Amino acid sequence: MNLGDVRQIRVWLQLLDGLLAAAAMTGAYFLRVHVLPEIFPLESREIGEFSIYIPYIVLIGVLAPVVLGRRGLYRSFSNRGRKGNWIPLVEAGLVLFLVGISVIFFFKQTPSRLVFIFFVPLFFLILLAREELLYRFQNLRRHADRYTVRLLLASDSQDHSERWLNLLSDCPAGIRITRTFPAGTGSVDDFTQALHDDSAGIVLFDVTSRHMDWTAQAIKACEEEGVEAWLSTDFVGTRLARARFEEIMDRNLLVFRSTRAGTWQSLAKILFDRIASALLLLFLAPVLLAIWIAIRLESPGPALFRQRRSGRHGDPFVMYKFRTMHTDAEMRKDELAALNEMQGPVFKIKKDPRVTRVGAFLRTTSLDELPQLVNVLLGQMSLVGPRPLPTYETLAMTANAQRRRLSVTPGMTCLWQISGRSEVTDFSDWVRLDLEYIDQWSLWLDFQILLRTIPAVLFGRGAR
Repeated sequence: MNLGDVRQIRVWLQLLDGLLAAAAMTGAYFLRVHVLPEIFPLESREIGEFSIYIPYIVLIGVLAPVVLGRRGLYRSFSNRGRKGNWIPLVEAGLVLFLVGISVIFFFKQTPSRLVFIFFVPLFFLILLAREELLYRFQNLRRHADRYTVRLLLASDSQDHSERWLNLLSDCPAGIRITRTFPAGTGSVDDFTQALHDDSAGIVLFDVTSRHMDWTAQAIKACEEEGVEAWLSTDFVGTRLARARFEEIMDRNLLVFRSTRAGTWQSLAKILFDRIASALLLLFLAPVLLAIWIAIRLESPGPALFRQRRSGRHGDPFVMYKFRTMHTDAEMRKDELAALNEMQGPVFKIKKDPRVTRVGAFLRTTSLDELPQLVNVLLGQMSLVGPRPLPTYETLAMTANAQRRRLSVTPGMTCLWQISGRSEVTDFSDWVRLDLEYIDQWSLWLDFQILLRTIPAVLFGRGAR
């Protein structure tokens, strides 16, 4: 069997999952109509006829493979197995649920919401059963030596060869490694002959940089033979950045990206930031006005403090805060430099003499940060993200790892904010928390941080 069978299996799975999603939606309807009334007597006049749900069944059946594909369920050679992560299955059901509810709201229709609620666990259980059956089927094929793909491994390292032999021996897709070819030492003609002898459908190249010229010739031979070539990017030495091929101006580029971009989650984050910041500004307008008046009454000077901060990739922008210090605070910074309690380029003092009485209250409650909702609305900041530093503090950074915190849009709150804020006195720990957020980012993590920010603000933990 060849690699095309693997691709075909993926297509068949997508079709099957679409039908399973439609079946789950249909089952949720009958569960609401025939089962639930037997347990809890409910009024049934708002359920509606089955015909009302047919468009929703079709919509969810069409969208299910798309959503599941975005969650990585159709990667041809993934090895999730029984210990695979079931969270993407739940997320897929929730996304389809939200789509259905959104359509109801938009068209102002009246189907039962309980049908869509029942759909989520029912679809999850069906997908879980489908994953288990697929896992058993793939294992049976592998144990019966019915391999889907013949793979030739080209490597110039014994350690690399053994690593791939161990990894691919348990691949559920059923990969048979026909041989390990000595990359760089054997001739390209010998390599081509090995392709013929083994009838290989894939060649996996795992080579060091010194044999890239030979690898380029071998990949060209694969192209001429119509054999799929895989190139391991370990020769670059990246650990966090993930490689992706993108076509730019008819040229194939191998792109290394260490941050997530262009996903539905990142789009949802942008939309949520803009909508939430606009609503919060409207809702908190009286509070903002009261704070503005209090600042102006206590000390002369503007109520808003404007400072150039470093945005994404260090691009400077003007960040807004309520003024919490006297107007000569910046001029007095040099004389207070010896009192700095932070290790690194950041300047923090626990009992800063430049802070006003109103400012001390605003800092303790974090109300001085509220004007940054304007920055979020303008797209310069996010609700959740690494805190933006003044441009002069960013310029003082010496380590590349410290500057990697600039690879994402800065935010109003992050892991540092909920971990004690200024109680974290070492800037390296601050950076570590920011990088932890960047590497593990998801909408769920943002939601957790927002929830944990509330008690951190209420109790003023670490605020200065």
